[in-house]
Amino acid sequence: MILGYIVTDRKLTNIDGFVEQVNDISLADSTKPILIVGWKKAKLDPRYESILEKQLDENVFWTFSKSESRSDFEDDLKIFYNIIYNNILNKINYYYINIFKLKYNNIKKLYNIILNYKEIKNIYLNNNILYIPHDGGILGLSLNELEYCGIPAKKVLDRIKSKGINVIEDNKKFIFKLSKQLGNKKYALPYFI
Repeated sequence: MILGYIVTDRKLTNIDGFVEQVNDISLADSTKPILIVGWKKAKLDPRYESILEKQLDENVFWTFSKSESRSDFEDDLKIFYNIIYNNILNKINYYYINIFKLKYNNIKKLYNIILNYKEIKNIYLNNNILYIPHDGGILGLSLNELEYCGIPAKKVLDRIKSKGINVIEDNKKFIFKLSKQLGNKKYALPYFI
């Protein structure tokens, strides 16, 4: 999933996988954040007004290239990633599922959502809570509560995995880096993977 674009003539390394590099702004989706790299390239944009104005419009930003000013490039790249994260996080609603308050027919609906919804590719597991993407939001489900109700957590996880859904835990380096970036909104992790 592409969440933003970097417009540059040179191939950049160590760029997050959800950002696509293009060499012309016309190749980027204008509804997503765009970062133009290089002062010369930024000056060619009709929205460019001043070297002090790094934001050209609502979704378009520019920064110096590494050879022009490495520190500005690195700082602006971090700011650009934060803009991308915040754009997604502001659109995601989190719903905690209190299993104790659900009626039997709603438990069956939840079961069907988790195991039969074709759009779910990744479920994030953190502190025994499953974070499940569904219809533009995230459902939170406590495995401890399921255990209390007599539903073994291992059985639930095995059933999810048997449907080909990835259960992602905090033991991978890229997950750690991404969860650090998301801060207290780790529940949105499945959208970035």
